[in-house]
Amino acid sequence: MSTHHPIRVAVRRSLVCGVAASAALLGSVAAQAQDQADDSADLAEVVVTGSRIVRQDFIANSPITTVSAEQLKQNADITLDTFLNTLPGVNPAGTSTSNNPGNNGQSNINLRGLGANRNLVLIDGRRPMVSASDQTVDLNTIPSALIESIEVITGGAGAAYGADAVAGAVNLKLKRNFEGAEVNVGYSNSTEESDAQEYTVSTALGANFADGRGNAVFGFEYGNREGMIKSQRAFSANATATTSFLPEGLYFPSGNNPTQAAVDGVFARYGVAAGAVPAGSSLIGFNRDGTLLSRGVFNSPLQVQNWRYPVDLAVNGPLFPDVYSYNFDAVNILTLPLERRSMLAKMNYEWDNGVEVFTQFGYTQYDSTAALAPTPISTITTAAPGENRTGGEATSPLVAPMGRIANLLIVPVTNPFIPADFRTLLASRTGDNAALVGAGATEPFTMRQRTLDAGLRESNYRNTVVQYLLGAKGKISDTWRWEAYASEGRTEIAESQTGNIDTQRLLGLLAAADGGASVCAGGFNPFGRQPISEACQEYLEVSNTLTTDLKQQVVQAYVTGEAFQMPAGAVSVVLGAEYRGFRYGFDPGSAGGPISGFNVQDPASGTNSFKDVFTEALIPLVKDASWAKTLELSLGYRVSDSSVKNTLTDIATDGSTDDAYKLELSWALNDSVRTRASYQRAVRAPNFGELFDGGGSNPQYFDPCSVTSTARTTGANRTQLRALCAAVGSIGSVDTYVQTPGTQLSTTLTGNTAAKPETAETITFGVVFSEPFAVERLRASIDYYNIKLKDPLIQTDANLFVADCYNYYGNNPSYSAAYKNCQGIFRAGDILAVEDPNDPDGFFPYVNGGEYKTDGIDLQVDYGFDLGPGQIQTQLYLNYLLSWKQQAGSQFPSQDFAGTVSFFGAGDGLGGTFPEIKANLLLRYSLSKFDFDVRARYIDGMDNRASVLYPGEASFTGVPSVTYWDLSAAWNFTDNISARIGLNNAFDKQPPTYAPNVQSGTDPSVYDVIGRRAFAQVNMKF
Repeated sequence: MSTHHPIRVAVRRSLVCGVAASAALLGSVAAQAQDQADDSADLAEVVVTGSRIVRQDFIANSPITTVSAEQLKQNADITLDTFLNTLPGVNPAGTSTSNNPGNNGQSNINLRGLGANRNLVLIDGRRPMVSASDQTVDLNTIPSALIESIEVITGGAGAAYGADAVAGAVNLKLKRNFEGAEVNVGYSNSTEESDAQEYTVSTALGANFADGRGNAVFGFEYGNREGMIKSQRAFSANATATTSFLPEGLYFPSGNNPTQAAVDGVFARYGVAAGAVPAGSSLIGFNRDGTLLSRGVFNSPLQVQNWRYPVDLAVNGPLFPDVYSYNFDAVNILTLPLERRSMLAKMNYEWDNGVEVFTQFGYTQYDSTAALAPTPISTITTAAPGENRTGGEATSPLVAPMGRIANLLIVPVTNPFIPADFRTLLASRTGDNAALVGAGATEPFTMRQRTLDAGLRESNYRNTVVQYLLGAKGKISDTWRWEAYASEGRTEIAESQTGNIDTQRLLGLLAAADGGASVCAGGFNPFGRQPISEACQEYLEVSNTLTTDLKQQVVQAYVTGEAFQMPAGAVSVVLGAEYRGFRYGFDPGSAGGPISGFNVQDPASGTNSFKDVFTEALIPLVKDASWAKTLELSLGYRVSDSSVKNTLTDIATDGSTDDAYKLELSWALNDSVRTRASYQRAVRAPNFGELFDGGGSNPQYFDPCSVTSTARTTGANRTQLRALCAAVGSIGSVDTYVQTPGTQLSTTLTGNTAAKPETAETITFGVVFSEPFAVERLRASIDYYNIKLKDPLIQTDANLFVADCYNYYGNNPSYSAAYKNCQGIFRAGDILAVEDPNDPDGFFPYVNGGEYKTDGIDLQVDYGFDLGPGQIQTQLYLNYLLSWKQQAGSQFPSQDFAGTVSFFGAGDGLGGTFPEIKANLLLRYSLSKFDFDVRARYIDGMDNRASVLYPGEASFTGVPSVTYWDLSAAWNFTDNISARIGLNNAFDKQPPTYAPNVQSGTDPSVYDVIGRRAFAQVNMKF
């Protein structure tokens, strides 16, 4: 890694020393095993996450982190993900900042960075209702009022809970037999700007009845989060990326270029020197008075020319006048607003015969909004009439047969709004764009525009989730018990979109002889910042509602007990069966047609089901031996038969029969030291999104053909690369082309009904210490984990095709334009679109292939001691990521992204940041009725992910290490009433910025984008 910091070095040294000390301590304690007395207290029987076997042992055989309800509330967070994303084993993914790329207002948890769809969220060991086509659980739908604790198991849990628990499970344990009332009120806002306000009110009411045989508890929670736009923070007020979709309009020559003499002649009238505006480049825009402007070329002598507008917040000020780009970030959302109402009720009652009936009901409804800058047009592909291949493509008679124009507007030379100076340039053309009808001066031309008058592209989400559960459990004998339950849940998501533009109608206005004036008042004038009449706005704007409906049914039953006795104790087993059924429907409304704005989406509908049989056994092998107090073997096995059906086509896809299993070994040398190891195999079937979903996508990319790239300037094969750049697409002047920051290309994503299950293998090994060397109140664990996915379902990053075409991976040593992965690259100067040459339609489907691999070390230390009149309690959670490798198919190399920050290309959106070291240190000093808390959150320095995708490039910047400090103090007035005040990010640490990056230069899921926040909360129990 190229980014170093003293704290990082110290943490690494501590970790290495910790491993060495653990090994030494293990040997020392083993030698003393015979002399140590058993002073441990009796422990209540509990069920540890990852197993259904009731044990007198609260320590799991796989790495596990337990979070108390107090920790969840300690910093006044209104959603669970805010705290959980700080844990070292979690990669922040869908969060309150997921605006672009978006997450439909939802929040998810992503263990080990393997994707939110590769881990399970559970409530009391049972599956809650899902909220997306990838069958993930939205944490916004789970109230915290009744949560007692959360256990995060990251060693794999497929055999216990379902084969799709690839990276592990997050189990939310609810309060049981709760009596009385508890009210928690919290408020926070930023100290510098007095914005980003959050407040929450939660209540829990519980009571026993029927002489204590029954208990009912009810929880309610209301939360409100104020949204922010990016101009409210200095680091995000100006976009770090550029855009060629300008409100003034931008001309794209596309091969049929005006002559340099014509361009020089027109710009000479404005006092611009000859050659300052290259004829073949996409630089020419339009002033409102009919004159032409040049937007300039980033990082070159070609600067902005003849600019006649105010330089306001709509202009990317830090780049101007080197280059002009519309500042789309000024109006983009930085944190999503949220208003949530949720409730959860549960009841249990034990009959005289010992059978306990339990029921649970949950309801959540929340509203959230995502918003982007006004619509860029066009963001879809246009084909000749009768040749459009998807409902998301537009058609135009100006496109030649078999021709296709990606992400550009097509305008005939008969358009009445064409400025006189621009007509002079068009008249000088003598070339031919084969994708368009005609040739020379009469051939149509292509351009881009952005319609400010249509307003922001807003998505207003209303998510409603309901789930109900009924179950029973009881004893068969003194050593055997049974449990069964059934649950059903429904999710309805309504997304109301505004700001989309009907591209088909717009092309019709541009092609009309009167510029569309006969269709709507004034028509549509794309040249300059020209106002659009209200009638034309209504004609072009597509207000749309997209709906998602999901249904989930789960039925499960199992028995558990002691099968037989062995010399070391009883063998405990579990035998059970489970059914899971899912239904998914998505209606994109008008978003399924040829619109620009939000990405085009296709309708989808399907069902799938899983029939599972599972078993588990805990086998005590040794007890009270000289070399082991206990040696236990835990085995688990689950076989799952799945089936899936696309209900749009009424085609059923062959299901699969898959098995998951685990093997865990626990060796306790004595009361102080225990080693644990596990092997787990999981098989994850494709979800609805991977099978059926599709639509447009616009990832960021890096262009090797830019004369500023290392490959073009100092690369050993720069001559061959120059020739390849000239041969692939229409780049204009290959010797002057410069990619402007943050350019995005267009791709079309699609599901794959032929997708097969993926297999994961997880290995863990660790040591657990409990008061070693008689050091009271010291507990620690250190674990190594290794996760490997075979044939994972991957949607290939378009950047891989770009890098491979231009020989960054050594697969095109002759720099041939005929190389397969060069065939899907479409240019008009910039790369406009990339198609997958392996797909007949050029789409990017989910495909099985390649590999995911990750391994690392988890360290946890809990220690308390007396200090003066009070007590200190410390907790350290640390993850050291050794590797995080991905191979997207055999044609691409395996790439290690450990120690990299997200590039926000197609393959590394949410959750694509992988610090090598991530740590939390919690300190509490308790004195009489007061608690003083300090939390330090450390995130290691990282390189830019793009430096791995494009090896050898020197222009990418990374981030330094970041440490956040959170401070709070609590006053416990009585045993039942307490108040807390505090500061999150107490020293107002600003997020680090890096390039290239389209997310305001940072990763807002990982770094704090709000700044210092003050909070206060009151907790009352009755």
